Amino acid sequence: MTDPIISTNPPTPGCTADILNAKIMEHLGDRVILKPLTRWNEAYKEFPRYVMEYLVSRYVNPEDPVAGQHKIDRILTEHYVESAKKELIKSRIKEKGRYTLIGQLTVRLDQAKDHYWANVPALGDDTVRISSTILDTYSDLLLTSGAWGTMEIEYDATYEIKGRKYPFYVREFTPLQYSRLNLDDFIEKRHLFTDDEWLDLLVQSIGFNPERFDRRTKLLFLMRLVPFVESNYNLIELGPRETGKTYTFRNTSNRAFVVSGGKATPATLFFNNSTRRLGVIGLKHVVFFDEIANTNFDDAESSISVLKDYMQTGKFSRGDQEFSAPCSIVLGGNIDTDLERQAPATHYRHLFSVLPPELQDPAFLDRIHAYLPGWEVPKIRPENYATGYGFLTDYLAEIFAELRRLNYQTHVNYWVDFGAMTGRNQDAVKKTVAGILKLLYPHRRNPAETRLEELRPLVELAIEMRKRVTDQLAVILPAEFTNVAFGFELNSHHAEPGSHS
Repeated sequence: MTDPIISTNPPTPGCTADILNAKIMEHLGDRVILKPLTRWNEAYKEFPRYVMEYLVSRYVNPEDPVAGQHKIDRILTEHYVESAKKELIKSRIKEKGRYTLIGQLTVRLDQAKDHYWANVPALGDDTVRISSTILDTYSDLLLTSGAWGTMEIEYDATYEIKGRKYPFYVREFTPLQYSRLNLDDFIEKRHLFTDDEWLDLLVQSIGFNPERFDRRTKLLFLMRLVPFVESNYNLIELGPRETGKTYTFRNTSNRAFVVSGGKATPATLFFNNSTRRLGVIGLKHVVFFDEIANTNFDDAESSISVLKDYMQTGKFSRGDQEFSAPCSIVLGGNIDTDLERQAPATHYRHLFSVLPPELQDPAFLDRIHAYLPGWEVPKIRPENYATGYGFLTDYLAEIFAELRRLNYQTHVNYWVDFGAMTGRNQDAVKKTVAGILKLLYPHRRNPAETRLEELRPLVELAIEMRKRVTDQLAVILPAEFTNVAFGFELNSHHAEPGSHS
């Protein structure tokens, strides 16, 4: 097992917090929020962060927050329904004729009945009728990732299809999300911030205080975001508990899905042959396997075989059908850690040892583009929470979705000569670098604009993350993975004379 790179630098804030916050408010005031305002009530942990941030941005004045917080308390008390109370709420809808709920809403097309059905988890019902006006307005959102929002449910016992009644009807729906999205404007705003300021803004946006961490730790936080901006990206992070792994993937975007231990089946992951519905890998941008050591892959041979093929090709087959998907796969879990040394415990033969035996297949592991050293990420304590302004989570999630459409691997191809590095290792490094470029330097849209002093440390970081995979594979299968080449050169002749590159 190779020695990990350990960060020994003291925290190095990119800029003074007050100056950064003032600058954020000056240039981005309509799309940011004071992050501590969303943490006043521990009872709201069950809500996605983007829901709470939307409500706070709408109702809370940062200079006098109490009145707005009380209003949100009242709204959620009156209109949010726990799943255990769904029968009570159905009864209220029936008796009152209509009722306003806050909750999730997704829509699917039932081809057999030529009918759109809404799935309303608060009712435990996936055959709820929905207004055509809502569909016309929000079809792209509701037919893909779905959304949280306020919805007015109406009861009509007269509606039936082939003798079956479908009494519930979504008459009105208002998403709890930011809607004024302009990617070009976002990219232009990047020019107004220094590199350190932008990095700190991103760290604050995902809920952490950048003043508490050194640059390397901040970059590790950013590595967690690469699957959100780079399609078909495969990442693993193993580390101690309470470092924010699950928190990040559960709260960064409604296009992410967390598989929390338990059973993972081909039907839930890929395609359900009985219901003819796509699984989460076909529907989401990121699927995070939490507590991967405890995940039970039902029909393991079939599930992992399909997953392995998908991680390589971006395609999967079920029955006689083949599907393509952009979903990124992230494996997360715990590994015994020497916290003082910031290193894994020495009793492991290799750093994949905690995975289920069926996942310790070299062909599967070789599909992983990066191994993030979770043992270097500090435990997330209250003093590490963000204290300043950051992007609204749902705004940032939509930006991430738009960045996925851009190809920044061209930047890597333009500047980097990988020499004897294998094609698979090159692909892994390119995808990692492209993802971080989108996050840190989205304004460098033309490859020639990229600066070598910006690119070199990102290539080195990406190689480190990929080399950690191949180093462990060398322990498992030394004949194939020993002495893997990872050298590279930057094509400095592309730089114009007198340029900053």
